[in-house]
Amino acid sequence: MAWGLVSMTLRALVPVVILLWTFTSTDGGDIHVTCLFSEDCVLACSFQPGSEEIIHWLKPEDKDLTVHSYYYSTDQLKQQSQRYRGRTALFNDQIPKGNASLLLRGLTLQDQGRYKCYTSTIKGNKESFINMAVEAPVRLVDIQLSDDIITCSSTDIYPEPKLTWSTDPPSDLSFDPGTIQNSTSTKVDDRVLYDITSTKQFIRNRTNICTVTSGTVERTATLKQQDPVQGSPSSEVSIPCSVSQSDLTFNLTWRFNQIDTILNSTYTKGTSQMYVDDQWKEQVQNLSDSGSLQLHKLTMVHQGIYSCELSTARDSHLVLTYLEITPDKLSDVSDGLGRHAIGDIIKAAVIIAAVIIAAFSAPNAEVLPPVPQQIQMVKMKRIRVEYHFRMEKKERKI
Repeated sequence: MAWGLVSMTLRALVPVVILLWTFTSTDGGDIHVTCLFSEDCVLACSFQPGSEEIIHWLKPEDKDLTVHSYYYSTDQLKQQSQRYRGRTALFNDQIPKGNASLLLRGLTLQDQGRYKCYTSTIKGNKESFINMAVEAPVRLVDIQLSDDIITCSSTDIYPEPKLTWSTDPPSDLSFDPGTIQNSTSTKVDDRVLYDITSTKQFIRNRTNICTVTSGTVERTATLKQQDPVQGSPSSEVSIPCSVSQSDLTFNLTWRFNQIDTILNSTYTKGTSQMYVDDQWKEQVQNLSDSGSLQLHKLTMVHQGIYSCELSTARDSHLVLTYLEITPDKLSDVSDGLGRHAIGDIIKAAVIIAAVIIAAFSAPNAEVLPPVPQQIQMVKMKRIRVEYHFRMEKKERKI
């Protein structure tokens, strides 16, 4: 009797098993996708076309939280989780063709995880699972130099980044007691994104290299300091900056003292567009094919640090060059010593004229009054100016 009961129970279960196998199927395994933080992402899902379509997108690890639902030939969002409100959509015109893919807009890190796509028609049911990872890759690495301290930083990264330093050619100053050691720190904001910053001693005569890595993405920034360049108001100056011809798309920016933008040039597959700041249009003569900046009509206010910033999709390079303005020799005399002496000579001339007029207009004046001490000092200054000019002439002859 007991055996008969067991037999009946097994026979009763068999149709149920067959029913589930016939009308419900799952794909072989989970699909893994990686999407970008704050951007849109499509989770693919397909089914055999049939009438009376039902589509449910759920998140099993969050107690089957409802992401998006569709039935009766329209979206059904009353049960949708507040977290996904206004951020989901199906491709409704593609549903009759068997496309149940979900569009997720403005991804956050909370969106990552395992999703279930459940579809049903009169032909049967189907479940698919998609594991979605969300990353905020390293996009930009910023590198700066101040008082021989070099700083490298990058922001809005996920997963947690790593930062390393190197030089080209290689160097090892780890045993130098006078060297400032590397200092690296990371912060996490309310979006669970990482910021990373590191400082170290700038190594001269080397290209200093900072590399930031997160997941499989790696970005690099380099900084080097070139030998100073000299120029004068009457000369043309070329400040070098090497651009790799292998980079078809990049951005080139020249700055003065690392703050004021001189020009910006964008290169895309052999074509370029250049913008020159209004304050520098008189000084910028040309930008060479190699990226060198050619200047003219310079004054002392243009003496300082010129930085060439080259950025590509993979890395960025910063080259610093100090421009020293040497005044022309003749302008040095007129603008320096001569400028002050001319004013004194004019003052002295006025005094001399007044003395002469007073002497001739005075009754019975036979002897001129003594020359004031001011006039004597001006004469000495004029002698020094003339001597300076003569010395300049001798130097030019030599």
